[in-house]
Amino acid sequence: MAATYPIAVPSLADMFPELPQIPVVTNCRIDESKAAGDPIDEDAAHSAEQTVHVLQALRRTVPELTDAHIEGAKNRAHVLRAIHASRAVGPGDILATLNDIRGNLDDMQRNFTETLEQIQAIMQRNQAMIANIRLARQNHVVPRDRDNYTPLQKTTSGHGRNLAVQASRQEHLNQIPPSATIQVAEVGTCPPFWNPVIDGYTMRNIFQLIIFYNDDFDIQPVDNVEVRKYKFRHWLCSLAASYLALDRYRSSGKTSFTKSR
Repeated sequence: MAATYPIAVPSLADMFPELPQIPVVTNCRIDESKAAGDPIDEDAAHSAEQTVHVLQALRRTVPELTDAHIEGAKNRAHVLRAIHASRAVGPGDILATLNDIRGNLDDMQRNFTETLEQIQAIMQRNQAMIANIRLARQNHVVPRDRDNYTPLQKTTSGHGRNLAVQASRQEHLNQIPPSATIQVAEVGTCPPFWNPVIDGYTMRNIFQLIIFYNDDFDIQPVDNVEVRKYKFRHWLCSLAASYLALDRYRSSGKTSFTKSR
């Protein structure tokens, strides 16, 4: 009876759907996969190992190739090599070999999931930063006597309680909530407690904003509440210059950025 693969081994294209979008790697046999029950392909392990070497060489010149892609290719080659090697070991070692294979597959899945999460987090942050450039421009033209500002979107993950403590005077520490009571906001959101009238802010309000945005707005412990409100108002408008620069760039007639050689 011909030897068969005891488990499915996905292709690199299945593991990383973005790989087929990189033209230079489409000839690296990234579409080869093995289903459970397929006959053993004697060349599969060697081919997978060669793919690793090629991708490692391309990694230096192709920025779209990441360390996660290389690690995934290595793990896939290890899985195939372990399956092929199991044909040569004694019956007592086969179970241990299969456990190693399953462990490698679990690592592959974990790496793939972590990579997707990292990509999604980067995209979410970039979208918030782009939105903030436009929002800051709106805030930049708000008349000072109207004091009616739009909140920017959160771009830094986590909460800023430690920043609030560092920016606080000793007598104000009791206005900072304990960590256990803080609900961390997602990147891309705005404060649910937003008040557009900055002049009405108290010391406690400033601490709430530092914690929400995970940003200290360049506030120092020596700053009184008026200085803190001024610095926060400045932060709300600080990206306007970036928007104006982008506006000037577009009006110049250029449609894309070019890399210098």
